[in-house]
Amino acid sequence: MSFDRRFHPLTRRAALALGAALLLASAAHATPAAQPNEPADICPALRHIVDAPDFKQLHAQAAAQLPGVSAADDCRANTHAYDCHWRAHWQADGVVNDPLEEFGADIAACFPNVVHDVNTPTRQHFVVTTDDRRVNVTASVQGQNELRLRVTR
Repeated sequence: MSFDRRFHPLTRRAALALGAALLLASAAHATPAAQPNEPADICPALRHIVDAPDFKQLHAQAAAQLPGVSAADDCRANTHAYDCHWRAHWQADGVVNDPLEEFGADIAACFPNVVHDVNTPTRQHFVVTTDDRRVNVTASVQGQNELRLRVTR
């Protein structure tokens, strides 16, 4: 048996093992770098808004502050409706490149009992069912990268 034939399987295994180790090391180093670029978690604020007994009280509550909404003046509220608008400042995340689609996906992921019944390029509508009521959640486009959230019951 020649030298090349005897050590070729070992060389191939060593190369595969080294390649796998490099791939795992690259993935481990890439994960922390990607986390700071991720958008803020919108679910806690959405859940707080949907669960609010009186939307008028939300202006004074920090838990209702949606990421990207700069001031309380960007939101209007009465007893049965909460209406906010803001400019989407996040970039495409590699999966979804449209702010409305990404916002709609966030809404759908935030609630266990949600029905997504309208999905157009300019409007996403959801019905969230809680123990004691149904809440309508509508996300829409107001202008270029300007989004609107309207929550009603």
